[in-house]
Amino acid sequence: MLKLPWIFISSDILKSYIQLQSQLNKPENFPAIFDLYRNKASPRPINKAPYVKFVAPSPNAPSVAIHPDIAEAALAAAIKFNSLPLALQIIESTYSHTSYARYKILKSAIVPITGAVAAPLAAYALASRFALIQTSMDTGHATTVAMMGIMTYISVVGSMGYIAITTSNDQMVRVRWASGLPLWERWVKEEERAAVDRVAQAWGFRNRTRWGDEEGKEWDELREYAGVRGMVLDKVEFMQGME
Repeated sequence: MLKLPWIFISSDILKSYIQLQSQLNKPENFPAIFDLYRNKASPRPINKAPYVKFVAPSPNAPSVAIHPDIAEAALAAAIKFNSLPLALQIIESTYSHTSYARYKILKSAIVPITGAVAAPLAAYALASRFALIQTSMDTGHATTVAMMGIMTYISVVGSMGYIAITTSNDQMVRVRWASGLPLWERWVKEEERAAVDRVAQAWGFRNRTRWGDEEGKEWDELREYAGVRGMVLDKVEFMQGME
Protein backbone atom coordinates (compact mmCIF):
# COMPACT_ATOMS: atom_id res chain seq x y z
CA MET A 1 0.00 0.00 0.00
CA LEU A 2 2.83 2.43 0.80
CA LYS A 3 4.12 2.05 -2.76
CA LEU A 4 0.95 3.50 -4.27
CA PRO A 5 1.80 6.88 -5.85
CA TRP A 6 -1.05 8.75 -4.12
CA ILE A 7 -0.19 7.49 -0.62
CA PHE A 8 1.93 10.01 1.28
CA ILE A 9 4.37 8.49 3.79
CA SER A 10 4.69 10.68 6.86
CA SER A 11 7.09 10.05 9.71
CA ASP A 12 4.24 8.73 11.90
CA ILE A 13 3.07 6.35 9.18
CA LEU A 14 6.62 5.10 8.70
CA LYS A 15 6.99 4.54 12.44
CA SER A 16 3.71 2.60 12.60
CA TYR A 17 4.75 0.48 9.62
CA ILE A 18 8.11 -0.38 11.21
CA GLN A 19 6.44 -1.28 14.50
CA LEU A 20 3.84 -3.48 12.80
CA GLN A 21 6.32 -5.33 10.60
CA SER A 22 8.65 -5.79 13.57
CA GLN A 23 5.88 -7.42 15.57
CA LEU A 24 5.15 -9.70 12.61
CA ASN A 25 8.89 -10.45 12.33
CA LYS A 26 8.93 -9.33 8.68
CA PRO A 27 11.67 -6.69 8.41
CA GLU A 28 12.94 -7.68 4.95
CA ASN A 29 11.48 -4.61 3.21
CA PHE A 30 12.78 -1.99 5.65
CA PRO A 31 15.69 -0.73 3.47
CA ALA A 32 13.40 -0.39 0.44
CA ILE A 33 10.77 1.44 2.49
CA PHE A 34 13.39 3.84 3.84
CA ASP A 35 14.54 4.63 0.30
CA LEU A 36 10.91 5.09 -0.76
CA TYR A 37 10.31 7.45 2.18
CA ARG A 38 13.20 9.67 1.08
CA ASN A 39 12.35 9.71 -2.62
CA LYS A 40 8.57 9.54 -2.80
CA ALA A 41 6.78 12.69 -3.95
CA SER A 42 4.86 14.59 -1.30
CA PRO A 43 1.69 16.70 -1.78
CA ARG A 44 1.97 20.48 -2.02
CA PRO A 45 -1.01 22.88 -2.13
CA ILE A 46 -1.51 24.97 -5.25
CA ASN A 47 -3.40 28.20 -5.84
CA LYS A 48 -6.59 26.50 -6.93
CA ALA A 49 -7.64 24.90 -3.65
CA PRO A 50 -8.40 22.14 -2.80
CA TYR A 51 -6.11 20.79 -5.52
CA VAL A 52 -2.57 19.67 -4.73
CA LYS A 53 0.44 18.66 -6.74
CA PHE A 54 3.06 16.06 -5.90
CA VAL A 55 6.66 17.26 -5.67
CA ALA A 56 9.66 14.95 -5.40
CA PRO A 57 11.82 15.86 -2.38
CA SER A 58 15.59 15.96 -2.25
CA PRO A 59 16.70 12.53 -0.95
CA ASN A 60 19.57 14.15 0.97
CA ALA A 61 17.48 16.78 2.74
CA PRO A 62 17.42 16.62 6.56
CA SER A 63 13.61 16.68 6.48
CA VAL A 64 13.53 13.16 4.99
CA ALA A 65 16.12 11.64 7.33
CA ILE A 66 15.05 8.52 9.17
CA HIS A 67 14.38 9.39 12.81
CA PRO A 68 16.81 7.69 15.25
CA ASP A 69 13.96 5.93 17.10
CA ILE A 70 12.69 4.42 13.85
CA ALA A 71 16.18 3.37 12.78
CA GLU A 72 16.82 1.77 16.17
CA ALA A 73 13.56 -0.19 16.02
CA ALA A 74 14.32 -1.38 12.49
CA LEU A 75 17.82 -2.51 13.46
CA ALA A 76 16.47 -4.37 16.49
CA ALA A 77 14.02 -6.21 14.22
CA ALA A 78 16.82 -7.18 11.82
CA ILE A 79 18.93 -8.51 14.70
CA LYS A 80 15.96 -10.50 15.98
CA PHE A 81 15.42 -11.78 12.43
CA ASN A 82 19.04 -12.99 12.55
CA SER A 83 20.04 -11.50 9.20
CA LEU A 84 23.40 -9.75 9.12
CA PRO A 85 23.08 -8.49 5.50
CA LEU A 86 19.69 -6.98 6.37
CA ALA A 87 21.09 -5.31 9.49
CA LEU A 88 23.92 -3.74 7.49
CA GLN A 89 21.50 -2.58 4.79
CA ILE A 90 19.36 -0.90 7.44
CA ILE A 91 22.42 0.89 8.85
CA GLU A 92 23.37 1.94 5.33
CA SER A 93 19.91 3.34 4.60
CA THR A 94 19.53 5.16 7.94
CA TYR A 95 22.57 6.25 9.95
CA SER A 96 24.98 6.18 6.99
CA HIS A 97 22.83 8.29 4.70
CA THR A 98 23.69 11.90 3.91
CA SER A 99 20.25 13.05 5.03
CA TYR A 100 20.87 11.72 8.54
CA ALA A 101 24.21 13.53 8.82
CA ARG A 102 22.53 16.80 7.81
CA TYR A 103 19.68 16.12 10.23
CA LYS A 104 22.13 15.63 13.10
CA ILE A 105 24.08 18.78 12.23
CA LEU A 106 20.88 20.82 12.00
CA LYS A 107 19.53 19.43 15.28
CA SER A 108 22.65 19.29 17.46
CA ALA A 109 25.30 21.57 15.96
CA ILE A 110 23.37 24.62 14.80
CA VAL A 111 23.26 26.19 18.28
CA PRO A 112 27.01 25.81 19.02
CA ILE A 113 27.88 27.03 15.52
CA THR A 114 25.61 30.05 15.92
CA GLY A 115 27.21 30.75 19.29
CA ALA A 116 30.68 30.56 17.80
CA VAL A 117 29.72 33.01 15.05
CA ALA A 118 28.13 35.42 17.52
CA ALA A 119 30.94 35.14 20.09
CA PRO A 120 33.13 37.96 18.66
CA LEU A 121 30.21 40.39 18.69
CA ALA A 122 29.28 39.46 22.26
CA ALA A 123 32.93 39.66 23.32
CA TYR A 124 33.28 43.13 21.81
CA ALA A 125 30.13 44.34 23.56
CA LEU A 126 31.36 43.05 26.93
CA ALA A 127 34.87 44.39 26.36
CA SER A 128 33.47 47.83 25.57
CA ARG A 129 31.55 47.81 28.85
CA PHE A 130 34.57 46.66 30.84
CA ALA A 131 36.71 49.39 29.28
CA LEU A 132 34.39 52.07 30.63
CA ILE A 133 34.72 50.98 34.26
CA GLN A 134 38.53 51.01 34.43
CA THR A 135 41.01 53.89 34.71
CA SER A 136 44.39 52.22 34.19
CA MET A 137 44.54 52.63 30.38
CA ASP A 138 42.75 54.38 27.57
CA THR A 139 39.36 53.05 26.51
CA GLY A 140 40.44 51.75 23.06
CA HIS A 141 43.39 49.80 24.40
CA ALA A 142 41.34 48.42 27.30
CA THR A 143 38.65 47.25 24.88
CA THR A 144 41.25 45.41 22.78
CA VAL A 145 42.85 43.72 25.80
CA ALA A 146 39.49 42.70 27.28
CA MET A 147 38.22 41.34 23.97
CA MET A 148 41.39 39.31 23.43
CA GLY A 149 41.05 37.85 26.92
CA ILE A 150 37.39 36.94 26.45
CA MET A 151 37.98 35.38 23.02
CA THR A 152 40.96 33.41 24.32
CA TYR A 153 38.85 32.01 27.15
CA ILE A 154 35.99 31.10 24.79
CA SER A 155 38.38 29.49 22.28
CA VAL A 156 40.25 27.41 24.85
CA VAL A 157 37.15 26.20 26.70
CA GLY A 158 35.27 25.56 23.47
CA SER A 159 38.16 23.61 21.96
CA MET A 160 38.51 21.48 25.10
CA GLY A 161 34.78 20.74 25.07
CA TYR A 162 34.85 19.86 21.36
CA ILE A 163 37.79 17.51 21.82
CA ALA A 164 36.20 15.89 24.88
CA ILE A 165 32.94 15.23 23.02
CA THR A 166 34.50 13.91 19.82
CA THR A 167 37.15 11.71 21.47
CA SER A 168 35.04 10.11 24.22
CA ASN A 169 35.07 6.32 23.94
CA ASP A 170 33.40 5.05 27.11
CA GLN A 171 30.34 4.06 25.07
CA MET A 172 32.37 1.92 22.65
CA VAL A 173 32.43 -1.85 23.20
CA ARG A 174 33.74 -3.78 20.18
CA VAL A 175 33.81 -1.21 17.37
CA ARG A 176 36.11 1.80 17.67
CA TRP A 177 37.36 4.52 15.37
CA ALA A 178 40.48 3.98 13.32
CA SER A 179 43.43 6.21 14.11
CA GLY A 180 43.60 9.42 12.10
CA LEU A 181 39.87 9.82 11.45
CA PRO A 182 38.90 13.53 11.69
CA LEU A 183 37.12 14.48 14.91
CA TRP A 184 34.23 16.10 13.06
CA GLU A 185 33.61 12.91 11.09
CA ARG A 186 33.70 10.88 14.30
CA TRP A 187 30.99 13.02 15.82
CA VAL A 188 28.76 13.00 12.73
CA LYS A 189 29.05 9.21 12.30
CA GLU A 190 28.84 8.21 15.98
CA GLU A 191 25.33 6.72 15.65
CA GLU A 192 26.51 4.66 12.68
CA ARG A 193 29.44 3.34 14.72
CA ALA A 194 27.15 2.55 17.65
CA ALA A 195 24.83 0.61 15.33
CA VAL A 196 27.72 -1.44 13.92
CA ASP A 197 28.91 -2.02 17.49
CA ARG A 198 25.45 -3.27 18.41
CA VAL A 199 25.46 -5.69 15.48
CA ALA A 200 28.94 -6.94 16.41
CA GLN A 201 27.82 -7.68 19.95
CA ALA A 202 24.75 -9.53 18.66
CA TRP A 203 26.70 -11.72 16.20
CA GLY A 204 29.87 -12.28 18.22
CA PHE A 205 30.61 -14.43 21.23
CA ARG A 206 28.90 -13.46 24.48
CA ASN A 207 32.00 -14.45 26.47
CA ARG A 208 34.31 -11.42 26.53
CA THR A 209 37.42 -13.61 26.80
CA ARG A 210 36.64 -15.08 23.36
CA TRP A 211 36.23 -11.79 21.56
CA GLY A 212 38.42 -11.73 18.49
CA ASP A 213 38.14 -15.49 17.91
CA GLU A 214 35.06 -15.24 15.70
CA GLU A 215 35.36 -16.67 12.19
CA GLY A 216 33.20 -17.15 9.14
CA LYS A 217 31.98 -15.36 6.05
CA GLU A 218 29.48 -13.14 7.85
CA TRP A 219 32.01 -12.04 10.46
CA ASP A 220 34.54 -11.19 7.76
CA GLU A 221 31.84 -9.21 5.98
CA LEU A 222 31.11 -7.26 9.17
CA ARG A 223 34.80 -6.58 9.75
CA GLU A 224 35.21 -5.33 6.17
CA TYR A 225 32.06 -3.19 6.44
CA ALA A 226 33.47 -1.49 9.52
CA GLY A 227 36.94 -1.10 8.02
CA VAL A 228 35.89 0.76 4.88
CA ARG A 229 34.02 3.27 7.08
CA GLY A 230 36.94 4.19 9.29
CA MET A 231 36.08 1.78 12.11
CA VAL A 232 38.02 -1.08 13.67
CA LEU A 233 36.33 -4.21 14.97
CA ASP A 234 38.09 -5.53 18.09
CA LYS A 235 40.95 -3.04 18.21
CA VAL A 236 43.83 -4.94 19.78
CA GLU A 237 44.95 -2.35 22.33
CA PHE A 238 41.44 -2.19 23.82
CA MET A 239 40.82 -5.93 24.12
CA GLN A 240 40.82 -7.64 27.49
CA GLY A 241 44.34 -8.25 28.77
CA MET A 242 45.94 -6.03 26.10
CA GLU A 243 45.64 -2.64 27.83
